[in-house]
Amino acid sequence: MTAEAHAQSTNGIQEAIGSGVRLRFALSSGIWSLPLHRLHHLAGYATLTGKPEDYFLGWLEMRGEAVPVFDLNLVVCEQPTPEYFGSRIMVLAAPDSPVPYIGLLAAGVTDTVDPSSSSAEPLDLDSYLPMLYALIPPVPAGLSGLSAQAAQS
Repeated sequence: MTAEAHAQSTNGIQEAIGSGVRLRFALSSGIWSLPLHRLHHLAGYATLTGKPEDYFLGWLEMRGEAVPVFDLNLVVCEQPTPEYFGSRIMVLAAPDSPVPYIGLLAAGVTDTVDPSSSSAEPLDLDSYLPMLYALIPPVPAGLSGLSAQAAQS
């Protein structure tokens, strides 16, 4: 990819984020969306470390950070997320939590939609995140990123 093509691609992504485009995903209760600007990274379903408990599935090591991952379908619908090919971990910034990022597993993370689209209801994540922040367990020893920072404090 040339530098010019990369710049055009980056500009297109920034325009989509700024225009209110939403990421569409499926839960047992229907098709939902969240603002694309809240998404830090979209990860494939991966091997997680740590002991699953309640809504917590485990830790994802991503770019030198330990990211706690929760089952969004279980949180919202009280049913575990089915392991589909399209299941993804949506990594969001977590400014009011003890960690910089939080991961939410959802099935059928498919595409983006225009903010005026009625094909996906916006999910009010802010009503769930404080509860999930309180459920974040201590980072296990040996995980990169946060465990090294915690050892220094």
